[in-house]
Amino acid sequence: MIAQISGRILEVRLTSVVVSVSGMGYEINVAPEITSRARVGEEIELFTSLVVREDSWKLFGYKDASARNLFEELQSVTGIGPKVAHSLLNAFSPEELQSIIGSGDQSALEQVPGIGKKVASRIILELRERYNTGKSKGTTSGRWRDSLMDALTSLGYSTKDAERSIEQTLKSLDVDPASVELSELLRRTLANSRNSR
Repeated sequence: MIAQISGRILEVRLTSVVVSVSGMGYEINVAPEITSRARVGEEIELFTSLVVREDSWKLFGYKDASARNLFEELQSVTGIGPKVAHSLLNAFSPEELQSIIGSGDQSALEQVPGIGKKVASRIILELRERYNTGKSKGTTSGRWRDSLMDALTSLGYSTKDAERSIEQTLKSLDVDPASVELSELLRRTLANSRNSR
């Protein structure tokens, strides 16, 4: 098992990077977030998972161990392969994905290309108990969340950045977000987003 790779970037491709380690170049499949920031000649450290098939060996790399571990856990779900697991982690951070699964938010999973109703329901069925933090679905999703998403995207946030900012706000709240005025939720979310940049 190749669990971690550190080396110099030789090549940056559309969905992968080639990293030089001890005279060998390893092609590692990564998220667009990583390829967009990667520069040839720079050093990089990735937490990796090796997927072995009859016709290929593929390395998948992530910025931290939690993402790599979740990538492997997702593949324990019946019918979920590395491609689907990788797509989910391209769309959500590990924390966001665990929260979505734990709250049973199937519709959020279905927004990811390649994830249909059957796959989304299977993921939730098999992994929900592992990531259920005790919050009911109503505390992490609902009309307030849709309104907050609309407000953030109208301000120029991407869907992924908006989701990440909302999750940060949820962590800082000690009350049900549904009981908080939308304007206050938006104010807190924008403040959290500025502080994290």
